[in-house]
Amino acid sequence: MSEIKLNPGRLRQFGDTKDLHFRVVTSASIASHIDICGEDGYASREVNIIGSMEDFQVLLASSTIPERSHILVIAPDVFFQSPRPELLGPHRKLMVMACNSTPTSLETIAYFIRTMENTDPEDQKRRTDRFFEQGEASEYFLFRNGQHDTEAIFHHLDDSYLWNEQTGYIDWGEQQIAPAGEISVLPLDIQQFNEHLRLDINGRLALQGQCVLHNGTPSYLRSDQRRIFDALDGIHDHALIADISNGQITSLHETHPGAIPARRMLEAMFEVDSRYSVIWEIGFAVNCGLEIRRGNHAMNEVYGGRNGAMHWGLGLTPYTQYHLDIITPGTVIHNHRNEIIFGEVQTRMRRERELGCGCHAA
Repeated sequence: MSEIKLNPGRLRQFGDTKDLHFRVVTSASIASHIDICGEDGYASREVNIIGSMEDFQVLLASSTIPERSHILVIAPDVFFQSPRPELLGPHRKLMVMACNSTPTSLETIAYFIRTMENTDPEDQKRRTDRFFEQGEASEYFLFRNGQHDTEAIFHHLDDSYLWNEQTGYIDWGEQQIAPAGEISVLPLDIQQFNEHLRLDINGRLALQGQCVLHNGTPSYLRSDQRRIFDALDGIHDHALIADISNGQITSLHETHPGAIPARRMLEAMFEVDSRYSVIWEIGFAVNCGLEIRRGNHAMNEVYGGRNGAMHWGLGLTPYTQYHLDIITPGTVIHNHRNEIIFGEVQTRMRRERELGCGCHAA
């Protein structure tokens, strides 16, 4: 029987454990595979099972999950949504593994739990603080990929943009995606969709790296999700060059025949739903303890390489059927003085080693 070894004392994002409570909230299909191990200062450690988001809300409302609890949700069978702050309460901390929007096996959960144990919240806090300090001092962000000679300018100081942080330590009453490590910007609140809003990006982007294709809430087939992902996965090895005008992809062309299926699939998605051509989200990942696991895994999204890594979000669930993240570690950010402030200039060999290193790790 495959086991998910979980040592809660190693999840440093939660902070101090002494005399607190630890709860794993999970799906019935994997509950028997979870082994809570190790030594820590928790007063109690338990597993609670849910079959729906409503079940979790009942657990919180009924105090089955007590005050002063650290809660880890690992529920691959539940489309999990953030509970209302008043329901979570001021004396609980919540961490949620992203394991429903993409197919997630026991081995994949175990793999990313090891990543969570390796995640250094203090390092993420330093990187996040530095990112915002350098960003506020820069007139614009210049996204550059030296291998493919692409540049795009993002005017990032628009006060209407919504910046989110999923990094560092969790405070009481807060929730965080796990593994942690993403700073993101959108032109709107994710709950207030407006198809006319845009991020002010213009130029050309090289789309090369690991894809993540998240499913949304409407009816769908996992086989369709896999088929779409398989076509898009061609940009793992070969870039698509995207022309960007006012935050929207206006044309695509491949740098190698191996990327043709990805171009055709993206163009088909644009044709079916033009909203897929809009860059709704830019992600700045700072989890530098994560090694990418090849395949369609939502938790790859926070991959930060050695000095941060970019990803681009197309589509916005639940408004579109899918949300596509394209991780592009070959893209770096320069400030208006042409200084690199985020990311790492990489050779092709290094990028392939980093993107492929998790292939056999599980």
